[in-house]
Amino acid sequence: MNMGLLGDDYLHWSLLTGRSVNAQPGSFFGLFTFADGNALNNQAMIDSGKLVWWANDHLRIAFWRPLAELSQQLDYRWWPDSPLLMHVHSLLMYGVMILLIGKLFRDLDPDRQQAGLATWLFAGNMLHVFAVAWLASRNQMLSGLFMVLTLLGYHHWRQGRSAVHGWLAAACFVLGLFSAEASIQTAGYLLAYALFLEPGKSRAVRFKALLPFILIALAWKALHSHLGYGSFGSPGYVDPASNASGFAVSLALRLPALMVAQWFGVSSVMFEQLSRSTQYLYSGAATLALLGLAWAIHAMGGFRSSLARFYAAGSLLALAPACAGYPFDRLTINSDVGASGLLSIILLMAWRHRQQLIGWGLGSAKNLVLVLGFIHLVIFPVAKLGTSAVMKTLGEAGETQAPLAMPNARAGQAEHFLLMNLPSAESIYYIPLIRQYHGLLNPTTMRALGPNNQAMTLTRVDENSLRLSVPTGFRGTITRDIQKQPFKVGDTVKMGDISVLVEAITEDHAPKTAVFRFPTSVQNAPWRFLAWKEDGVAQLQPPAIGQSLEIAPYDVGKAVLHAMEPPKK
Repeated sequence: MNMGLLGDDYLHWSLLTGRSVNAQPGSFFGLFTFADGNALNNQAMIDSGKLVWWANDHLRIAFWRPLAELSQQLDYRWWPDSPLLMHVHSLLMYGVMILLIGKLFRDLDPDRQQAGLATWLFAGNMLHVFAVAWLASRNQMLSGLFMVLTLLGYHHWRQGRSAVHGWLAAACFVLGLFSAEASIQTAGYLLAYALFLEPGKSRAVRFKALLPFILIALAWKALHSHLGYGSFGSPGYVDPASNASGFAVSLALRLPALMVAQWFGVSSVMFEQLSRSTQYLYSGAATLALLGLAWAIHAMGGFRSSLARFYAAGSLLALAPACAGYPFDRLTINSDVGASGLLSIILLMAWRHRQQLIGWGLGSAKNLVLVLGFIHLVIFPVAKLGTSAVMKTLGEAGETQAPLAMPNARAGQAEHFLLMNLPSAESIYYIPLIRQYHGLLNPTTMRALGPNNQAMTLTRVDENSLRLSVPTGFRGTITRDIQKQPFKVGDTVKMGDISVLVEAITEDHAPKTAVFRFPTSVQNAPWRFLAWKEDGVAQLQPPAIGQSLEIAPYDVGKAVLHAMEPPKK
């Protein structure tokens, strides 16, 4: 509850308090449109520094979530100056979600122990912490609420109760889609229901019941695309509709990473920072681990029940759409409904039949499942409490290390901050907002010359020009997919009144060396160059003409620890 604001929350604060405007079609406030794909609008953001200069000029990262926007508007209408009460709002929503999931488990499973354990496994899952603690992620809980309501209504309808339940299920599906794109995951559970939980009915009857939901999903996607929402040009966000081949690769790489986090607790948060070859190795190893788990469940007879097959298929199908976004543990929250149900079944099976599950094969399968039980019943809940306890400190340390570490601009003077090696260059999108929220004075512009924390060489070419060489290349995880839009030697980019010339590229066509030409001498007062070290940020003086200076990488862990130290008196 003490988490405060983080990342996108500052953007939402600026929009919902009227400090900025982001009008978008079909949207109340444009809370979830970060780049709309318009080249002129993107150029304006590059000019101001909001986007890094190597971003895709047609970058689109735009999500259509009007109900989530209304939910967050209530916060700023009822308690605009209390992030604590905003977090209480999110926590209450999470609590209602858990209660509804408990009801779903009880309605689906006559074994009360299994249903109760499944509810506890979901409630104790540490991967949900960030989804709850980040106000901007509330749309995930809205999506989860409407997903569970859809499944409850659908189940009651298909079990012979009034058709009203079917209509309510369809209505909740629509509301979910207007809350977050993640609600398309509901379709995975509905398909799994038709496959495994309607014995005795023909396939035609089962799939006829799905037809209204298919039509709703198609109509929603058509309107979603017509209004200009979706993603383009980003390596982190891959739109399955416009980039099917890219999504197929993302699915193959990201699904195992997310599932290993879901089942074994191995976080996926750093997956997108790995090189592509390392991602393939990681996903291959993760797939082997998951196949071993599937073998253990099969060997124990865990897939014999139709309910277990429903949970397994529903969880897998629900997690697949999450692979359109870069891996983040919180993305498993909807898929964890099925995973918790399946884990409950196999845990109780292993415990109840522990005397019979002996020998190399069955004994190994039982032990693997019991280890999973220890992870989810002991480590996950403890880690959930621990993570919740330190999140505020880590969040504040991140802000202290970057946006709050920079000096104030001089009042009444035009100044331009040039940032060499931010911990995350793409985070410059938020830095001016964070500083504004904390009452700090921003310069006229704030622009990133270099990428994330890397070794780089800065050379003075002439009075007005600097050359920056980064052996690993200027790249990021969100703003430009260099495989789809590679750079070429000689490419030029305008960054306001600064021109950028790409002199050399890496093997995978990311800029390696760039020359920045300024309209005046780089030693003039308006230009302030800032560089990061482990002990904070300092002003950097450009070298003399013909000279170079090395900017060394720094230990991010030590930098965070330094930022967490109390100020000296």
